[in-house]
Amino acid sequence: MTKKEALKNFAMLGAGWFGNSKQHFAFSAYCRMQGWNKLADKWKEEAEEEWDEAEEVLNRLVELGYKPAELQKLMKTMEFPFYDDPKKQIESDYNPEAIKMMNEMAAAFADDYITQKLIQKWIEGEKDHMDWERQYLGYIDKLGYEAFLTEMM
Repeated sequence: MTKKEALKNFAMLGAGWFGNSKQHFAFSAYCRMQGWNKLADKWKEEAEEEWDEAEEVLNRLVELGYKPAELQKLMKTMEFPFYDDPKKQIESDYNPEAIKMMNEMAAAFADDYITQKLIQKWIEGEKDHMDWERQYLGYIDKLGYEAFLTEMM
């Protein structure tokens, strides 16, 4: 991945996190209304982390010299589908390929220690995210869907 491609992916990551955060806040609220409070708390936590990460991308791009009009183009918020089925939400969000892409992006920023360190921090967060999603999908398989939802109350 070239530095130019990495910078574009860096901005897209932030745009994705802004959009994904919105999706996860909405899903958290829906889960809470269904009584799945443990699930609601987990998705709210994830939404807040994504918002913070998106803000870090935005701040870093400003530090790198981007102006608001340029940021508007770079960080156009992506839209994500909204689900009312927890299993579909978890499955749609589970993306181990994201870690591979972030590792390639970090390597492209070898000459930019600050940006590279941010990306490496996010990789660790993404690994944790994938772990709990894999764990929840495993619970669904072991317990059955209805028992899993009862456990999430």
